[in-house]
Amino acid sequence: MATMYSALVYPQVATGGSYTTPVLPSTFVSLGYTSPTWNPFSANSADRTQWWVDTAGTLTQAQAMTACYGAAGVIALQAAAALSAGLAITSTGTPALDATYLYGQSIATQQLAETTSIILNGTFADGAATIEWPYTTGAAVTMTIAEFKVIVTTIAAWVSALTKCINGQSTTLPSASATIP
Repeated sequence: MATMYSALVYPQVATGGSYTTPVLPSTFVSLGYTSPTWNPFSANSADRTQWWVDTAGTLTQAQAMTACYGAAGVIALQAAAALSAGLAITSTGTPALDATYLYGQSIATQQLAETTSIILNGTFADGAATIEWPYTTGAAVTMTIAEFKVIVTTIAAWVSALTKCINGQSTTLPSASATIP
């Protein structure tokens, strides 16, 4: 087997907190050096990197991640990555809605504002009956209130499932795609 070299990036530690070295397979041997600016409290991942060699050459990426973050940590990382990638939605009734939809803080804030306005006023926040909603590509689709409700409800269920994975309440990642009427 070939020797594999690995850089192990430790999770960031809150100031004043402590960190522990992950338990690694016996074939992992520290190369005896860390980042020249080693600092477990740094937001810069390069400052939290330690180099290792796997003498057996058998450690997979999944095994390395599990050794570093634990099984629940790996699920949480995968869920966070899924949130960043967006949700692919296919509409059987309105193909124009087919797209991968963004999710993030600004989108969540806008969804809350628009949903609140629909509940209270029966219109979008600007008083209109339609809205331009962004895809991950930067393009947008025009939606009615009924279409918006279906899209946002679908995204909300997906975000809830991912958030449960991030919070350690579930180990089942939801699908990255959904079909709506």
